[in-house]
Amino acid sequence: MKTRFSSPLSPNEISAIVRRLRKGEIGLFPTDTVYGLGCRADDVAATARVFRLKGRPLERTLPLLIGGWDQFDRLCENLRPAFRKRLLALWPGALTVVVEASSEALSLSYHCLNEGTVAVRMPDHPMLRYIIEQTGVPLAGTSANLSGGVEALTLGMVTSSIQQEVEWGWSENIPHNNAAPSAVVELTGSKPKILRSGSVTF
Repeated sequence: MKTRFSSPLSPNEISAIVRRLRKGEIGLFPTDTVYGLGCRADDVAATARVFRLKGRPLERTLPLLIGGWDQFDRLCENLRPAFRKRLLALWPGALTVVVEASSEALSLSYHCLNEGTVAVRMPDHPMLRYIIEQTGVPLAGTSANLSGGVEALTLGMVTSSIQQEVEWGWSENIPHNNAAPSAVVELTGSKPKILRSGSVTF
């Protein structure tokens, strides 16, 4: 890890993280659930590095972290109005939804696509969402641990092999003691399909 930032971030540090993401660098950052590892979602070389750092199976595509509803609406197609209404009540939060990908979403790295769908989450972390919006594209973000390993709640908990290979890290303790990933629900059919249970119920 070449550069370390710490909360509260200064305006200059926020700008620096945005510049690094725009350049295609990979970083470590806090979310509302567990520590994240990610990069801009339209950079194939960067998303490939995320897979290598985690030892993640290629069939497990990377989720998208978004900054707001405008990004979501640009990435998603054919979402039932009832599903969107429910999302309005649950987001931002610990819920990832699998939705039909729009043409804009289909232009992202293929590491984020799965048979015409994308997995999207709006994290309950205002500063992270602001940084994503300023970057201008969603982040391809996954938990900052080796595949199958224990999730991290602090920057220091991230395994050293990952820390040594990323360009930057943002240090901020996540304010809970439960390293639980988000719930995952597929919304491509007529009824929600629970793919992974979590603290949020769709």
